[in-house]
Amino acid sequence: IFLTAMAALTAFAPGTQTAQPVRCGPSLNRLHKRLPAGPARIGARAAGAAASAVAVTAVGLSRPKATARSGRRQPRIVRCALEEEDDEDDDLADGAMCSIWLNADDRSIAKELLATPAGALLDTAQTLRGEQVRGCRKRAKQVATLGPASSSEAMLEQLFLCGVDVFRLNFSHGEYEEKTELIEKIRNLEARYMHPICIMADMQGPKQRCGKFEDPDGVELKNGQSFRFDMDPALGTQSRAQLPHPEILKALMPGKTLLLDDGKIRMRVVKKGCTWQGKDMDLSDGSQPPSDDVSECAPFIECEVTVAGRLGARKGVNTPDVLLDMSPITPKDKKDIAFACQSGVDWIAMSFVQKHEDMEELRQLVKKLDGPQPKLLAKIEKPSAVEDIDQILASCDGIMVARGDLGVEMSPEQVPFVQKNIIKKARQAGKPVIVATQMLESMISNPMPTRAECSDIANAILDGCDAVMLSGESAVGKYPAECVAMQRRVIENAERQLNALPISSGSEHPMAPSEATLASASALAKNVRAKALVVFTATGRSAQLLVQEQPGVPIIAVCPCLETARWLSMHRGVYATSDPSTQELASRVEMEGAYTVRFNEGVEVACRLARERGLAAKEDDWVVVVARLPLFSKGPLNTIRMAKAEGPLVADGYGPEQ
Repeated sequence: IFLTAMAALTAFAPGTQTAQPVRCGPSLNRLHKRLPAGPARIGARAAGAAASAVAVTAVGLSRPKATARSGRRQPRIVRCALEEEDDEDDDLADGAMCSIWLNADDRSIAKELLATPAGALLDTAQTLRGEQVRGCRKRAKQVATLGPASSSEAMLEQLFLCGVDVFRLNFSHGEYEEKTELIEKIRNLEARYMHPICIMADMQGPKQRCGKFEDPDGVELKNGQSFRFDMDPALGTQSRAQLPHPEILKALMPGKTLLLDDGKIRMRVVKKGCTWQGKDMDLSDGSQPPSDDVSECAPFIECEVTVAGRLGARKGVNTPDVLLDMSPITPKDKKDIAFACQSGVDWIAMSFVQKHEDMEELRQLVKKLDGPQPKLLAKIEKPSAVEDIDQILASCDGIMVARGDLGVEMSPEQVPFVQKNIIKKARQAGKPVIVATQMLESMISNPMPTRAECSDIANAILDGCDAVMLSGESAVGKYPAECVAMQRRVIENAERQLNALPISSGSEHPMAPSEATLASASALAKNVRAKALVVFTATGRSAQLLVQEQPGVPIIAVCPCLETARWLSMHRGVYATSDPSTQELASRVEMEGAYTVRFNEGVEVACRLARERGLAAKEDDWVVVVARLPLFSKGPLNTIRMAKAEGPLVADGYGPEQ
């Protein structure tokens, strides 16, 4: 099988491209030690003459090349698929998506980069060998939006080393070619440092806007005046404007509120109707229009201005107190989602979610698409979503408190408490939650933040959020790296306050076996002041459960599949990995049987990871390891091991250090 795979991989010339994501079983992970150095991107389907021929597909995301800063050659990533050939169905539908790091160099930060002025901003840790590596001490994660200010390879590397764990791709802007290039740069970066990096694709969602006006500068509206919105495409005047969204005009009733230009202008609906055969009909009493066809019976509303201001062309429209009869997934979003899945992003964020059915619709759409199945995140920015938060949490994999539009559609004084409530519910559900919008807004143009912004970040951390996000600060701001570094320092200070809180005595309620094991491991790690808590997890679920225990020490999630490690990077305190030694253990379990891998081998990998990530400063630092024996087998966790960071080969004296 492996010789067939190698022959297929070496048969293709450098530069061969493939656009399709591929899948593989963990057994092919053993190829990482036998694959020859090869092209940047390889696409192959190999089949022998025998009936049980093997199909192989591999994709490397970067040609090995020397970086300008370090001079090192970057390792390649290979995605592979291994399955039996099926004459009737040629789709690679079986097996989990799994990537492999190849030609891995050390993960230390180049001395040249550390010596630059930017070196003072980096989040570094020193290993027992004296190398400087990317730090893994903070628990809350940092999400950075990419844009013109942060799209170069040098800036991406700097942001990552300053503390970014998740890169956000905003699909409201940019072309697919730009997104593809950014994804490739990020994957190169993670392979260079052998540190999984999460990529989140943020969908634009529906954008409701009013039409244009006769006056290019718009119109000045006064308190108490009447203003009409209808479907007529004619340019707007002082008394009316087009609103080309029939779903809004149909949903609004007298007494409801209409917000324009991010809430700067407010109106109250006083009349609802439709234009039928050239005449206006009043439907304010709830009566139905003569026809549902908006081309025959065009809806309209008449409003009273309650907060005056200048209304310009194409300004946004919000409806805070009605549920619109529409899907948040636009035709553009569907294309973007398909592209995101094919590109191998780890999370898809859905904008303007109104109800849990919206997330169910998104999940069904993603399931029908080829390629990996990214995790789904619901952006909470509508009051109706806040009311349905319990069901939305059950229907998604994560939550974002998008305070920008949420602050427009709700009273600003309510937003802090809505944020706290959502964080609490998300933690109870075991779902990651991001707090976003205007966290360091002033640093778009200033090198230092306001004290209020620092307090905002700290309070989100103290509330227990998994991640805090930068938007314009990192996308278009003057100081993207400084923003990330400042945000990280606030996180670290807030978490020191959390560490001073008393340790919980544990749950008084019955617990499932895995939960009880993780609770015990968490308490042990706290009590012995362990430097890392390492969990072996095939699906990522054990790491998610461990986050709920709030162990207070960094969690290293050891995954047989790199894709699992990537999406876990969104979770608070989790630093996941799927390095070659982990994949080797998983391959032996699959190929040779569950009991061919000794637990001490897994403990040795766990201790090495704690040392290499700079978490263990001394050889006698404690590392707590939790797993199921045999390793990577199905079933509840059943084993906890406390080991010195030097590893059992040295500490237990049964063999030389390797």
